[in-house]
Amino acid sequence: MSLIQQALDKTSRVQETRTANSVSLPKTCDRDPMGAALERELSQIQQKYARRRSFYWKVALGVLLVGFIAGLSYMGIRQIPLGVKSSSGKSEPVKAIVPTAPQMPVRIYSGNIYRLTGITDLSGKAIAVINGRLVGVGDALDGKAVVRAIGSGEVRLDVQGKEIKLTL
Repeated sequence: MSLIQQALDKTSRVQETRTANSVSLPKTCDRDPMGAALERELSQIQQKYARRRSFYWKVALGVLLVGFIAGLSYMGIRQIPLGVKSSSGKSEPVKAIVPTAPQMPVRIYSGNIYRLTGITDLSGKAIAVINGRLVGVGDALDGKAVVRAIGSGEVRLDVQGKEIKLTL
C-alpha cells in the first residue's frame, strides 16, 4: 500500500470512532472554571458602569433644566432695569431712543377714547375710520356715540347728547 492509501484509511478509522463514541465536548465552565467566573464579573462591572453613566446623564439634564427654569424666572421676575452708574454712585436706568410715529389726535369724552385715523369716499358715501372701525353717517360707536356728519378732514359725533368734533 502506498502512503496516501494508509493516511486515508487512518482518517476514516478516526472519523468512525468519533461518530461511534459521540463524546460531547465539555462546557466552557467545565473546561475553564476561572474563565466563566471572569466572564460573569466582567458582565456585572459593565452593567454597573452603564447604570452609573445613565445616572450621570440624568443628573446633568436635571441641572440644565433647573438652570434654564431659574434663568427664565429671573428674566420674568426681575423688576429692576439694568442701568448705568452715575457720578453720584446710584444706578440710573438706561434710556433707549425709540423713534415714535406721530400721534393721531385723540378725544376722550365720558371715559371713551375716540381716535380718527382716516376718511374716504366710497361710491358717493363718506366713510371714516374711528378706533380702527369703518363707520358711516348714523352708525353707532360703543353704544354711546353716533356719527352725525363726515366732512373733509373732520367727523362730528353725538356722544350722549353732546357734539364733539374729531379732526385728522
